[in-house]
Amino acid sequence: MEKKAKLFLIQACRGHELDDGVEVDSVSDAHSNNFSTQLHVPVDTTVMYATTAGHGAFMHPLGSVFLQTFCSLLESEGNRELELLRLLTRLSHRVAYTFQAKGHILGGKKAMPCLVTRMTRDIFPFADPQKKDGKGAGLMATSLVDSDKGRKRSPSIS
Repeated sequence: MEKKAKLFLIQACRGHELDDGVEVDSVSDAHSNNFSTQLHVPVDTTVMYATTAGHGAFMHPLGSVFLQTFCSLLESEGNRELELLRLLTRLSHRVAYTFQAKGHILGGKKAMPCLVTRMTRDIFPFADPQKKDGKGAGLMATSLVDSDKGRKRSPSIS
């Protein structure tokens, strides 16, 4: 496994804060630096957390928003052929812009996945290895979504 690319999806709280979400304009603060020097992963490894450091991750008896959205993306047409980082960027976008908690206590709270990567090459982990373009060569993970077992998932958390 030393020379193999690795992907870890982590559905876990990373703190106690909840994200209210913010509206931003296109002008950013040049003096702001939110990068954490404590995030270290080995070369050719990608880690995606369900939430940013210091925040709680949303969980529901029917599954997590983060992992449900990941599975939905893989089931959508064309997403399996995407390079890993492009797929995970779509995952971040979909969770950040389509999820908002409901209910009296958590209503309006948001989620934002956090991606940490040290990939040194493009990988296509969910691409069909039989395709002629060679994108499917190498890492193969389609067994995660090709199971005959039917999953029952809720499309959103309430």
